[in-house]
Amino acid sequence: MPLLKDLENDIIFGVYPPGSRITEDTVMEEYGAKRHAVRHAFSELESHGLLVHRPRRGVEVVDYTPDEVDALYDLRIVLETAAARRTALPVSKDIIEQLRDIANQHEAALRRDDFRGVYELNQKFHELQYSCCNNPRLADLIARHARMAQPIRVVKYDDEAHMNAIVAQHRTIIEAMTKTSTDAYETAVRDHLPASAEAYRLLYQRRFGQGRVDRK
Repeated sequence: MPLLKDLENDIIFGVYPPGSRITEDTVMEEYGAKRHAVRHAFSELESHGLLVHRPRRGVEVVDYTPDEVDALYDLRIVLETAAARRTALPVSKDIIEQLRDIANQHEAALRRDDFRGVYELNQKFHELQYSCCNNPRLADLIARHARMAQPIRVVKYDDEAHMNAIVAQHRTIIEAMTKTSTDAYETAVRDHLPASAEAYRLLYQRRFGQGRVDRK
């Protein structure tokens, strides 16, 4: 659904900032959408962890605290390393070729500052990667929590050194998937996760100081 994708991207990239209220009427006007379509999009984005319904306040864009980010990333490490351990190595040459093609497209999008393209290609890369664990439920959980983490990850999209490291880590993941060492593949997966969470904590502290914000 175009509305769902467009609204998700706009939330992820800060058109609707974390903690901001978002109404059905606003979305209907901005996107030329029908109310039933907006309600469906809200429901889907709430299930994705990008929107939250607060009593007496309506629908808001999720605004994670650093502790919530840490908990999310801890869970992602558990899920993604579990998938790595369940992946039969080496994976097929066809999958490797597809991963390399997506990684090349991802890097090209980065070089032209197409950050929405970077996001979409990163999602595509990892969805294909984790489909190789041959556990569709596990792969679905990974994709769901990756979407939840995307507003956290974009805080580093304009950090050239960080994004170059991401490109290199994609290559390392692919290389590990061409070989037979589950330990090496699991390490490559684990090494790909922490930096964005650390950056988000620093950004949050600059916004609010060291204390936790009560949003209730």
